[in-house]
Amino acid sequence: MLAIPPEEPTIPRRTIIWTAFTVLALLLGLAGALVALKRVETRAATNRQATNAVSTGSTAQEPAEPAQIESVTKVGFRASEITLQKASGGSLVYAVGTLTNASARQRFGVKIYLDLLDAAGQKVGQATDYQQTIEPKGQWSFRALVVDSKAASVTVADVKEDQ
Repeated sequence: MLAIPPEEPTIPRRTIIWTAFTVLALLLGLAGALVALKRVETRAATNRQATNAVSTGSTAQEPAEPAQIESVTKVGFRASEITLQKASGGSLVYAVGTLTNASARQRFGVKIYLDLLDAAGQKVGQATDYQQTIEPKGQWSFRALVVDSKAASVTVADVKEDQ
């Protein structure tokens, strides 16, 4: 009697397709997570550089006028000198500085408005940045995108918060 070898089980084509689709989706998710992590690391490094530049006093402009510093102080904030910094490896320019919450209460929805001035001191535009919260006596290292190429210096126009 001839022995018939047992049939090997086959995997349905549909299972193979869904498995391949699932593996592809997982790989795309992993790639997206790695890209997001790299962007966060780059931003953190830029923020560290900006904080170091502000703390060492390296500036690319004259300090803000006393009237603007006074108006910011009235609302309970203190602003450092603001520098214009070109992003490493690119052509983007940012206005970088530190805003300190001088009050003893937490601040929510803080938005800083910056006037962009040309070499003659004339306003050529505005830049803004936003922070969800600033702790009491806390600091925020802001970084506002400067879109006007004529900007030579920056001053604080206003600071507002959500009520």
